[in-house]
Amino acid sequence: MPICPSCGAASADPAATCANCGRPFSAPAIGDVIEGTASAGAGPSPWGAGQVHHTRETPLLSRGWLTAGRVLIAPTALLVLAAVIGAASQDGSDSSTTTVGWSTEGFQTWLTLALSAFGAPLTSRVNSTVGSTFADSGDSVSTSTTHLVMYLVTFGWLLLLWAGLHLAGRARRRAGAVEPTAPAAALQALRTGALSGAVALLLGWLARHETGLGGDEDLSMTMQVGTALLPLTVSAALAAAALVLAVDGAAALRAEAARRGWLGSLLLAWQHASRVIGGLLVLLTAVALVVRLSSEEVFGETGSGPLGMVTNDGLHLYGIGSGATALGLGTFGLHPSSFSLFDLDGRSSGWWFTVLPVLAAALALGWSAHRGRLPHRDRAVLAGLYAVLTAALLLGTSMWYVSSRTSPSGKSMTNTMDLSGWSVVSVLLSALCWGAFGALVVPAVLDALRRTPVPLAPPRPDLPPLPTVPPQPGALPLVRPVLPGRAGADLLEKAPYGSVELVVDEPPAPAVALGEDEDPHAAFRRPAAD
Repeated sequence: MPICPSCGAASADPAATCANCGRPFSAPAIGDVIEGTASAGAGPSPWGAGQVHHTRETPLLSRGWLTAGRVLIAPTALLVLAAVIGAASQDGSDSSTTTVGWSTEGFQTWLTLALSAFGAPLTSRVNSTVGSTFADSGDSVSTSTTHLVMYLVTFGWLLLLWAGLHLAGRARRRAGAVEPTAPAAALQALRTGALSGAVALLLGWLARHETGLGGDEDLSMTMQVGTALLPLTVSAALAAAALVLAVDGAAALRAEAARRGWLGSLLLAWQHASRVIGGLLVLLTAVALVVRLSSEEVFGETGSGPLGMVTNDGLHLYGIGSGATALGLGTFGLHPSSFSLFDLDGRSSGWWFTVLPVLAAALALGWSAHRGRLPHRDRAVLAGLYAVLTAALLLGTSMWYVSSRTSPSGKSMTNTMDLSGWSVVSVLLSALCWGAFGALVVPAVLDALRRTPVPLAPPRPDLPPLPTVPPQPGALPLVRPVLPGRAGADLLEKAPYGSVELVVDEPPAPAVALGEDEDPHAAFRRPAAD
């Protein structure tokens, strides 16, 4: 009994054609598709003969989202690892010996501290219920918001994200892809920022917890600890997006800087200032770690804080050495105190050694400006940018909290207390002085000693002369064509002073103009399957 290869129906033997669909029993060639031109015979067909079935493919994420996810793995792991280390190394209940303990609430508390690296405030809420035995009975609520930034975790997160972006860019260059265009880099920044904000929001939600503080039948207290979710999400998204724009949009930024003089000066100043400040942060972290391990009196109460505040302590030393005025709580927090290098307020003269890191950073900044042969205009921009960055870092170490309490009778009281801070005027003045000294005075002295003068402003590149052709009556003037991808490169090559440096291991592909049919986002798309 033959089986029809078209519809699967069985026919009585012998038969040359199918009794159901009328087609011959000869099997079609492999790869041929039988079109359903004829209608089926009597009875329904057991499997839709002659119908073309398209394969169903599961939709996959674009390569841009996968790249954003990969570069955020290491920074997210750093936040979780910091919380794990902090929770595992906390002291036990026995004060005589230090034991290793672990608890879910401890991990959530340390994760909340690690998330302060994004600048989001820490929040706590204490609900207390007072029994009728007391005069002021009922429910009272005490809330507090603490503002601090753990710089060690912040810079670690930024460094890991920067390294991941550079590895992804290096992989693109090895594959022969061109550098992303400005729209593609902006879209990738939005992807990475959105994913970073979502991850931070999830971690912040996991870190929120409630702890019972005990009590009896007349008094019971519970405390809720967490971080402000909206500032956390926004700051994490903005930080990731800004870093992606700086790394993936570097080629487009350099091309734009070659056309705009002020942007080129700012980019050049950023390259010199970022290297000096990066080395300064490493030096200050190492010095503060040594000081914290050797003495408990230098940083006072902050010296017993988490290890993630060690970079903050180093910047505290830098602020005192620069001449800024530090503000504190004073004795028992009742009498605010202030001291600076010019008024040590009873402290030892050893604080004068804090001038050495500040002086070393200024000398390194001056040597960088001199070696790069920056003209005086770019040196002035460098001095201003260095002053802004150091002042912002120093003011970011300030810690304060705002507390409010609502009594059972409905009365509320709000109090703001500065745990540690700085005089803003003194910070700005000291930053401007050291920026001018490092970017203006030191390079001028080196130029005079080495006899390498520089102009006031970078010279404009000379255009090549046009060929002499006798003018024709009624003809248009001859204009040299300028390639889209070559205009910025010519200006960079011809500028003898203060050219924007390309500090990469491999030469990046130029950001060329794409044709009408080419995809500007091809660098972040999944390659089509062959």
